[in-house]
Parts: sequence; C-alpha cells; structure tokens
Amino acid sequence: MENLLKLAKQCLSIIETATLKDEEIKMLIQAGIADLKRQGIKADEKTTDSLIRSAIIMFVKGHFGNVDIKEKELAQKTYSLLCNNLGLSSEYKEVDSNA
Repeated sequence: MENLLKLAKQCLSIIETATLKDEEIKMLIQAGIADLKRQGIKADEKTTDSLIRSAIIMFVKGHFGNVDIKEKELAQKTYSLLCNNLGLSSEYKEVDSNA
C-alpha cells in the first residue's frame, strides 16, 4: 500500500511528507483495486505491474478531492480505457474458480 500511496501522491502533486489526505488516497486506492476485481481483472495493493498500477492511479486521480474537473474527466476516461484493454487480455483476467 505504501508504494501505491507514494506513487499516488506524486501523481496528484502532493509532497510525500504531507499526510492530511493519506486516508482519502488510501480509500481510493482500495476502491480502485475493488473496482478492477469487480471487472474480473487481477489486482492487489502489492502489484508491481505497471498497467495495473496505472489503472489504480487513474482511478484515484479521477475521484480525488477538489481538483480540475477536466483533469478528473481525463483520468476517468483513461481508467475506463485501461480497464477495457486489461479485460481483453487473458494475462490480466482472474480465473473463475466456479467455472
């Protein structure tokens, strides 16, 4: 989680030592991971895969605080595109144990 938190702060232009928004960012990271899983995409907070990390960060940027609405919309569109592409790849799909 700490690696994703640090990366999210960098992408949101928040200095690493600032902690005021950490809980909100962590909540959004968890929500991004949960949303990817909901779509059947393998994701967790320990991932080192750059595409999964990018999707999580785009989710965070698309839902974080009071930032520029255009920037949020772009992040949300980017997140959707990443999810669509990841969902088409068998490498990123979770194996359904019920199948």
